[in-house]
Amino acid sequence: MAYTYPKFAKVLRIHQAQGKRYRMEIEIDPTGSGTFVVIQKNPSRANAEVSDHTLNRVLNYLYLNREKNACLRGVRRVVFLNLIPWYETYSDRLIEKENQLYDPENLRTIAAHLGSGDPCIIAWGNPPKGLGKPYASLAEKVLGLLGRYGNSVYHVGGLTRLGYPRHGQIWGYTDPLRNIK
Repeated sequence: MAYTYPKFAKVLRIHQAQGKRYRMEIEIDPTGSGTFVVIQKNPSRANAEVSDHTLNRVLNYLYLNREKNACLRGVRRVVFLNLIPWYETYSDRLIEKENQLYDPENLRTIAAHLGSGDPCIIAWGNPPKGLGKPYASLAEKVLGLLGRYGNSVYHVGGLTRLGYPRHGQIWGYTDPLRNIK
């Protein structure tokens, strides 16, 4: 199934290379001035022309909750980053890239955006099957960067049974946005 972006969303920039997406910036309100960072698990298929289910759910959540949550008011753009930059719709297939999950360019990209101090929603969900340890290590590295740069950090709804922030694909539009730092 091909997804189109919501009418209010406009892709501004995308940095992708060799089967990876490092960053995607999407405008959701041209009259706004703020930026929000969302860190997810890995990109599915969204690019400059085609969206995907998770990206649309996250964009709609942010757009629909702009007035309900003070921190979302005035957000002009959303910067999407990922723990794992590999494009893969079925995350259980990431096991094939087990030795390539740690990507220095991806961590530099994350650090560069977090260094701006913009607020961040973490939304990476549970680890893909068979990747518990390397995934936990990546999550810890990113949480360390968030701590170093002092960003306000949020997650949507409760944590998963394993203690990870819920994946954007399963957010409900009325789920609470929780500030964890």
